[in-house]
Amino acid sequence: MKKSLRKVLAGLLAAGLLAGCSGNGGSTPAPSAASETKEPEQTQEAAPAEDAIATLKNMPTSTLPAPKGSKKGNVTMGPDSDKKTMVASGAMTFETLDPFFVNGIEGRRISSVYMENMWTTAVGEPQEIGILVKEWSVEEDDVTVDWEIYDNIYDHEGNHITAADLEWFYNKYIENRTMANLTGFKATGEYTGQLTLKLPYYPGFLANATGSIYGISQAEYEKNPERFRSDPVGTGLYHCIDFKSGATATFMQTYNYWGDQERLPGHLKANVDVVRYDVILEQQQIQTALETNTIQVYDINASTAEDFINSGKVKVLKYPCSWPVMLTLNCAPGSIFENNIALRRCVAAALDYEAIALASTKGTGAGMPTFGYDGLVGYNTEWEKPGNHPEHDVEKAKEYLKEAGYEPGQVKLRFITNQNSEANIVIQACLAEVGIDFEINVMDEVQYLDARFAAVQNEWEVCGYAMSPNGFLMNGFYMICDITRLPTGAVYGGKDQELHDLMIDALYDQTQEKIDKVYYALQDKLYYISEYQYNNWVGCYDKIEAGYPETGFKLFPQSCIFADDYDVFYNG
Repeated sequence: MKKSLRKVLAGLLAAGLLAGCSGNGGSTPAPSAASETKEPEQTQEAAPAEDAIATLKNMPTSTLPAPKGSKKGNVTMGPDSDKKTMVASGAMTFETLDPFFVNGIEGRRISSVYMENMWTTAVGEPQEIGILVKEWSVEEDDVTVDWEIYDNIYDHEGNHITAADLEWFYNKYIENRTMANLTGFKATGEYTGQLTLKLPYYPGFLANATGSIYGISQAEYEKNPERFRSDPVGTGLYHCIDFKSGATATFMQTYNYWGDQERLPGHLKANVDVVRYDVILEQQQIQTALETNTIQVYDINASTAEDFINSGKVKVLKYPCSWPVMLTLNCAPGSIFENNIALRRCVAAALDYEAIALASTKGTGAGMPTFGYDGLVGYNTEWEKPGNHPEHDVEKAKEYLKEAGYEPGQVKLRFITNQNSEANIVIQACLAEVGIDFEINVMDEVQYLDARFAAVQNEWEVCGYAMSPNGFLMNGFYMICDITRLPTGAVYGGKDQELHDLMIDALYDQTQEKIDKVYYALQDKLYYISEYQYNNWVGCYDKIEAGYPETGFKLFPQSCIFADDYDVFYNG
């Protein structure tokens, strides 16, 4: 292990930051790790931790077994009996259930329980699947899409949903927010309509472009808009029966769902009667809740997974991850990185990727700064070879800093993130070594999203970001390279027409050669710096056998697969 790596990790050990003392999204600001700390001597007591890390590394990746139990794995009991329940928890808050204002990663995930989109995609697949939409076709211009919804769509109170409701939803949504990938949306009949895409169609684009359009009754919403904050009326498999803003939300199956569950992708099916989401921010509370079966599933990090394996009291599942963790550099007009690629290269060369991966994933992730992983459509394993990505070189970083026009101590980078990760401390230490001050600001989910989408206001220089290509690498490139999103701050790169054109060309050709061109152009321009990849870890009740990860991060609790004798019931 390199000397610099030992110093960084020693500092983390001294600060207690590798002991699993924080959950996935805690809000405690990270302390400084810039000072040098004496390396601890190796003792025999380290063996148990090493054994646990080895266990983490060698755990088989969870697969989806053949469903067991009644109804092909669905353990639902029904409205007139004891109700099977599932309680999941997250470290990110959700403030409202109103479809026009729901925000944040957690809020978006939860919304799929009670609201339905026009299209979705199966996990790991680029092609869209119709949910509200029965049939659709793309016209010769490649941007006009004709669609037909089912004629039997009802919300849980019996309101009939038509194409006019979808048109109303679209128009109301864009009154105060943006729908960046659509330029038009209208009903053409009771169940038919037409939409216009900003860019020519490619597989999966419909689900992406209409992801904020839900099947909601205009008449029901306008009757009492305030109701939808805590008790929305939607077309989904569940309806809300209890809600406390920022704390908990409970949903029960409607039992009169309008459609056929079998047509839904696995991660959207309902395998329990009641789903409850609780917000728990403190790691010890998470462990206690799982050990006592107060909650049944929680997304955890590698440090927490190690703790759970050591205790032997909480089952741990391991899932592959398609979310590369990266830094995005704010290159908007007026920022310190604008037109200064030498400074961007300085940051990239300063980072010790091995240390970041080891600290953040307990050595179970990959420290290669590559975009995505080899299960994604469009990924090229050649990218992983040395020389095809930034490499850690402190002396080179110092040269880049001088080339950028700065001396040590003259650069301060403000960093925003919603993850209280050990990686933040390692990055801070690495940049301190070349004379850059890295100010860490851990935000709650709402603050983070507001700041992230205000890149053009130049209130931060670096953003911590986990990007979801949703099974198709070009979706991720599109999010980074689309220059049309710069005015809203949704992209942090410069307004780079060359990069944008490369991405568009690759979207519609999708040859490896053109996808490679986008990747290498991104690496050359360094608008983003990929840090590491990792596995997903889920702490869960021991009668959960598997589940469907939502593009990597989340086990949808209603879609988990259970043992036949799953015995957790809703008690009101």
